[in-house]
Parts: sequence; structure tokens; C-alpha cells
Amino acid sequence: TDRLELDPQRGLFRFMSARADGSVMIQSELPLAAIHLNRRQEEGLPLTHLRLRQGDTMLVLLNRPIRGDDGVLSLSQPLAGGRLTLLAEYRLAPARARTLLLLMLPILMWAAAAFTGWFIVSRLLVFPLVQLKESIDAWQGTGGPLALPRINTPSHEIRDLAESFATVSARIYNHERELEEGLARQTKLTREVHHRVKNNLQVVSSLINLHARGAEGAVADAYGAIQRRVDALAVVHRNHYAELEENRGVSMRALAGELASSLRASAPASAAGMPIALNMIDVYVTQDVAVPAAFLITEVVELLMHCNPRGSVLISLEKTDRPDRANLRIETVGMPDGALDHYPGVTRFERVVTGIARQFRAPLAEDLHAGRFEIPISILG
Repeated sequence: TDRLELDPQRGLFRFMSARADGSVMIQSELPLAAIHLNRRQEEGLPLTHLRLRQGDTMLVLLNRPIRGDDGVLSLSQPLAGGRLTLLAEYRLAPARARTLLLLMLPILMWAAAAFTGWFIVSRLLVFPLVQLKESIDAWQGTGGPLALPRINTPSHEIRDLAESFATVSARIYNHERELEEGLARQTKLTREVHHRVKNNLQVVSSLINLHARGAEGAVADAYGAIQRRVDALAVVHRNHYAELEENRGVSMRALAGELASSLRASAPASAAGMPIALNMIDVYVTQDVAVPAAFLITEVVELLMHCNPRGSVLISLEKTDRPDRANLRIETVGMPDGALDHYPGVTRFERVVTGIARQFRAPLAEDLHAGRFEIPISILG
């Protein structure tokens, strides 16, 4: 059997090999002085203590004092099949600038890469897109095509996108110019049409007036009735032509005022000087509403002139609970009882006003004996 012993008093190793009967066959001793260790101080992790331990026996091979508050790294390694243990202690060198730099280098590299990436994305991608967005937001479409800013970017996609926006804006601008020119031509043509219709209606009214001068009795009354209706249509076209430039529609107050003057001027001899009062809110209507409104006023006022020539007429236009509706009412004061029973044109009047009411798409409320007619009409907000 082999034996290994430490002798700290004498400072040596003892190796012994014995036979089976216990007699010593080989014995050797190794002094500590014969063990040469490299005692030079090196950077990194300097060795400060080196010891051999066998049970409770400790043999010191190297012992260097530690200065300052340096840390210690302890390591152990079994030797000779676990019969000995080598204990080593290393001094942890203090952190130096180079060490800190080595530790911080990955973080600094990551920060530099992040900043470089942000700068590249910001200056070469985001900033050109912001420039393009500001140009698009500032473009009104009236001063010409989109003026592209100077875009400094190696990205072909962003430059192509800017060119696409410029092409689309130029197309939109040209299309809007064509629409404006077409609208101007259409407005001019519409004004010309209304002007010609108005002039033609005035010519027709003048011809009717010339023929009516030589007529008497029922023929003169028929000419007067026709002229009143032609004048009503002419009044609508005249007012619509006057408001066509501003495109506000037809003023109901102006329309009713001209109709009242025209009806008083063409009234039958029995109703000459008949008062026609107005109580109109200032609203505008479309031509599709103005024409039937003018005809309804003409028909009702003509009926009241024949049935109540000594009375008066009130034409009112009042607000309703709806902002797009107004209530048109035509009424007379002092209607004699049974006045409509002796008027031969009542049946024809009923058919005419019923047809006119259909154009308003609203029910006509009428009281023939009281001489009151009322219907809601559409107005422009």
C-alpha cells in the first residue's frame, strides 16, 4: 500500500510504499524548499496563498499578504485520489479604466448602433415623409399642382411616392379647372335661357294685353286671366334670374310682392283697388317650389277677386316647427255667405289647385266658405 503524509513541523512531504506484511519497501521525503514557485507578481489574478491540506494538517506553500480592500478568490482542487487538497487564493485586482472600458464597450457599441440607426431612419426616411406630408397638407388645389419639396433621401420608393402625389395633384387640379370652366359655361347658359324665357313671357304678356284692349265682356276677362298666369310665370323667372348669380334661390317675399302688384294692376273692374297685404318671412325657395307657389297665389287671389271684390286679401308665409318648411296661407276678410255658390268657375278652380298642391307634395287645407287656403312648402335653409 502507498501512503502520503504531510509533516508541517519539518516542512516536508513523506511518501511511503509498504508490503502486504507491513514492512516498508520505499520511503521518500521531499522538503518544501525543494518546491520552486514563480513568485513574480503578474497582472490579472495574482496568487496570494497556496496550501496543501490533509485532514486537519495544513502545509503552507505560498503566503503573500493582501494590501488594501482587494477581494479574494478561493479555489480548491483534490489531489492523490482525494488524500490531499490543494487550496489556492487569488487577489482580485481593482477595476481600472481599461477594465471599465472593456465592460462598457458592449453597451457603448449598442448605444452607438441605436443612435446611428435612429439618425439614418430619421434623416433619410422619416424627415422626407414629414416634408411630403406638410406639402400635401398645405396644398389647397387652387393655386396649381402640388409643389414638391426638395427631398434628400436615397430611397427610390419615397421619391416615387412624391412623384405619384404630384401627378395625382396635377390631374385633380386640371380636372377641377375643367369643372370650373364647365360650371361657368353652364351658369352662363342657364342665365341666357332664363333671360330669353323672361323676355318671351313679356312678349306674350304684351301681345295678350294688346288683344285684350279690343275685347269686351267675357273675352276681356279670359284675356285678363291668361295674362295674370303669364305674368306669374314671368315674375318667377325674373326673380330667379336676379338671384342666379348668388345661387340662393327665389325670394318668397320679393316674389309675393311682385305678384301682388301685378294682380292689383290686372284686377277686374269690379275688384279694382282691392287691397292685398303681405306678411312674409324672408326665406328662399327653389324654382320648382316658386312656380307652383306663384300659380297658387294667382289662382286663389283671382277667385277671391270674383267672389269678394270689396274685401281684402292677406298673403302670409310663417315658420313651422321644421327648419326646412314654411306655411303659405292666402285668406280674405269679409267673405259674403254663399258667394262661392254663384261663381261658375269653382269646379275648375278645385281641379287646378288640387293639381298645384300635388307639386308641393303636401296637403292643401282649404275653407271655401271662409276664403282661407293653407299649404306647407319647402324652403332653403
